[in-house]
Amino acid sequence: MAEKLSSIFKKNRAEEFPDDLWNTFILPIEYEQWNLLENDKGVHIRGGRGTGKTMFLKYHCFPTQLSNERISIDENDIKQIGIYWRPDTHFVQLINDKYLKDKWLSTFNTYVGLSLIIKFSKFLQKLLISNYTNTDTKNKLKELKITSILKEELNCEENTLYTELHKHCNGLLYKLQNWLHSPQKDMPLAIDGKASLYYIIDSIKNEEILEGTTFHIFIDEFENLTNDQQMIINGWMKHGEKPLLYSIAYKKYAEISINTSSEENTQRRNDHRIIDIVDDVYAKDERSFKIFASEIIASKLQVFLNNKDIIPLSDRKQLTSRRTEPYKKQMLDITKTIFPEKDYATISSDMINDNTIFTKVKKNIEHALKDKNSPLSADDFICINNASASLVNSILLFRTKTNPSKLLKTFNQYKEHPSSRSKVILEYKELISNNIVAAILYLYTYYSQRICPIYSGFNRFCMMSKNNIRHLLELCYQSFIELESTIEDFKQFHETLPIVPLELQLKAAKFCSKQELETISELGPYGQELQKIANRLGRIFHLKQRIKTQSKPENIHFSVETLALDSIDDKIKTLITQAKIWNVLQEYNITKNTPNDIATKEYMLTPMLAPFYTISPRKIHKIPFSVDELKIIFLDNDEKFDKFYAKLIKDWKVEDKIEHIQHSLFGDLF
Repeated sequence: MAEKLSSIFKKNRAEEFPDDLWNTFILPIEYEQWNLLENDKGVHIRGGRGTGKTMFLKYHCFPTQLSNERISIDENDIKQIGIYWRPDTHFVQLINDKYLKDKWLSTFNTYVGLSLIIKFSKFLQKLLISNYTNTDTKNKLKELKITSILKEELNCEENTLYTELHKHCNGLLYKLQNWLHSPQKDMPLAIDGKASLYYIIDSIKNEEILEGTTFHIFIDEFENLTNDQQMIINGWMKHGEKPLLYSIAYKKYAEISINTSSEENTQRRNDHRIIDIVDDVYAKDERSFKIFASEIIASKLQVFLNNKDIIPLSDRKQLTSRRTEPYKKQMLDITKTIFPEKDYATISSDMINDNTIFTKVKKNIEHALKDKNSPLSADDFICINNASASLVNSILLFRTKTNPSKLLKTFNQYKEHPSSRSKVILEYKELISNNIVAAILYLYTYYSQRICPIYSGFNRFCMMSKNNIRHLLELCYQSFIELESTIEDFKQFHETLPIVPLELQLKAAKFCSKQELETISELGPYGQELQKIANRLGRIFHLKQRIKTQSKPENIHFSVETLALDSIDDKIKTLITQAKIWNVLQEYNITKNTPNDIATKEYMLTPMLAPFYTISPRKIHKIPFSVDELKIIFLDNDEKFDKFYAKLIKDWKVEDKIEHIQHSLFGDLF
């Protein structure tokens, strides 16, 4: 049992887990239609960074299928076997026609062939030690030697067993890798990857072993292969047939080839189907992701608490019971208990009862009334028992169309008859609902040392994670780190559900948000440029949050005003694509067109950055940028951006003193 709760949540990458994911992987509730092993053709599996794509693949592969945690494995369980392979990025980049000339194709074929033979041999070895119930098959396999043809092709020793073949092939792969760094000599070995594996499978079937089994090869990080290499795999996929099928996985938005080495292309539906790991599997809607996230957290806590009644969430037999509403509610209740939150009304009440913020609200109202030459008092627009309305009043009064006397009359009516269904009261309630988050954020931007409470709570953790499992786990991990720092004895966490106070959640959210911004520079070949873009967008959205009228509040996404998308610089298009691949920006189809806004896409800054910039994690209003403005943000130097930023301050009539706050927010990082 782990001493610290945080250690259970520390692992947030598939590479940190063993290949056997039984009782670790959470099977999606609607799993049946997304079972990768029930396809009779190849599959394209796509997903963004941190969305659980690799974990999903590995669940379908033999280390998990033949897990020792599975008490009984019968014939039906081995009818479909998955083999996971991720190419070595550095190695495959050397395999190209410029470096190897006409040897590149043979080298790539040999590399893939040896890699897959190693995996297949390890599968056979795993089958021997698994709880597979057919002892006759095991006994045959245990003594099965490779054929003379295979012995000759692979230069094997006499009596090499299939279950031991991976040891010899590891040596051959080592020789190939060494040769690649000095390819003037003859290749140490040349085989056809697809044909070799098919031959081995067919040879074993001839021995009446695994006769009815189909093997699914899952090639991860397909985008890291060169275009020519992708064409080879595409050809294998297009012409795949039982007992050997090929599927690929890649980052969403990555540019991959659909061509083959011949004149044929791979075609969706005819040759493969596409599965989006988020939109199709984990998060068809907001609630489904929350339930999935709750199960992840609850399952980790069960392990930590050493609960003997752990629900086997990797087992398909449990899916029916997990689909019931009582079960879903139980999961959500657990996580909401661990990560409590305050609703906006409670946050508003806390703010009104805070002397510092109350004073600021009052001064803002006085300022607005003075601008409108109104004789009314600020106290008229503030009511302790109607905190949300009071905060919203403090921004409504700055709007040009707001008549202070009419607003006061409506406010008084609302206080007296809050349940009224009159048109005036209903419209006022809608104003409160639409503007309360903006009002809260606006006031908190004045206090850089405070963290706005809208970033705490399980629901908001999910909102900031935006269907990204890695981000969610990081928020949980950091929250428990904060919790553990406040106590000396961890034993209490082994006996009951931990509850993370709001202030500790907020510290965790702010830390994770800053950490996310810092790590952007490490993402891919354009990391530093993406970090600069993210920071510039964050500063602009923060600046928009400082507008006292908040007429179009909660900005965290943008569109481009252009009659022709072709007018956008190619480098900008490349950077947008890279930002989507690495989850710095999230793309959406445009929701509403205005006469001056005819772009087809909107781009949202990852909401994990919201706490750092004190902006909303919600996609509410966007900023339409012109093509020239987009160029300044994405391409121009700091001097030109600073001029643009200064112009925004003037155009948006933002108070000049916010510049001091801006430096305190960003100076420590940039």
